[in-house]
Formats: sequence, C-alpha cells, structure tokens
Amino acid sequence: MDLVNRIKDYVEKITPKLQERFDSREKLLLLSREVIRYAGETISLSHKMKKEEATKRYEMTLQKLKELKEVVCNYPELLYGDVGTAFQEVAEASVIYSIYFDQRVPTGEELGIPDIYYILGIADAIGELRRRVLELLRKREVEKAEHTYTIMEELYEILWELEYPKALVPNLRQKIDSLRRLLEETNHDLFLAHLE
Repeated sequence: MDLVNRIKDYVEKITPKLQERFDSREKLLLLSREVIRYAGETISLSHKMKKEEATKRYEMTLQKLKELKEVVCNYPELLYGDVGTAFQEVAEASVIYSIYFDQRVPTGEELGIPDIYYILGIADAIGELRRRVLELLRKREVEKAEHTYTIMEELYEILWELEYPKALVPNLRQKIDSLRRLLEETNHDLFLAHLE
C-alpha cells in the first residue's frame, strides 16, 4: 500500500535524526550533572576559603559549561530541567566565587547563560551569602558580616524590581518572597551580634 510505504520511508529517513537527538539528550544530562556538581563544589570550597581548589573547580565548571552550550546550540529544545539548572548553578557559583575572592563577576552574556537562568542563579547566591554572614558572625567579624549583608540587600533590591509573570521567569517571585524572609532573619542575627 502506497500510504504505508510512504510512511515507512519517512520514518526510516528520520530515524537517524531521532537517534542523534536522543544521543545528544543523554550527553546533555551527563554534562548537566557534571556542571551542577562542579559548581556546587566551587561554592563549597569558596565557603571554606580554599581559593586554589575553588579556582580549579570553577575552571572545570566553565569548561563543562562550554561543552554543554555546544550541544544546546544544536538542540535548543532540550534546554529544560537539569540543563536549565546547570546554567543556574554556574551563575550562582560565579557570584559566590567572585565575592569570596574579590574577582570581577562575569555577566550572563559573558558566560553564555540565558538571562532567566542567570537571574535565578543570582537569587540562589543571595541565599548562599547568608551562610557567609553566619560564618563571619561566628568568628566575631561583624563588620565583614554587615558588608556581606549589604551585598545581599542590594542584589535583592535589583531582583525585586523584576516584576515579570511567572511564565517569563519561572520561580522568581517565590524566590524573592523567600529571600525577603531570609534577609529579615539575617538582619536579626546582625542585631543580636551587636548586643553581645
């Protein structure tokens, strides 16, 4: 039957493309997990003030990000889930690494990270900075803790002005609401530190 033969020919023709897309998806998932792991290690090592190790992890993060972007460039429809999270984690790690080691923070454009994921990464970085404030307070370095808190507040104010619908920047409003509470808690911790 002509109809069956035409469809059979079509399916045979597109099968290599589908296989290539499947292979790219598998590669993307693997790369995404590596990027997320290296970015997380960069953040953790930054908190521990291990600059040399943090720098190595950050460089590995950027190398894997480059590989990830090459695949996404060919298959932009695969940019969702863990792939988006990987971009977000790189943005977060970039902010944290830059703050801890007084480096120039790269923009989303410079990193090749889509704007939405860069913004969400900044929001996550604000949460990580609370950890820095608490560690500085534990060491009785109140002035440094206050400086970090000021950065948290200023970043929050920048994000707070982004009044876009959920569909445009998913989860941003929820993150901003959570960050407001986090800032209030951090401010209270600083207040208590002054009483001691």
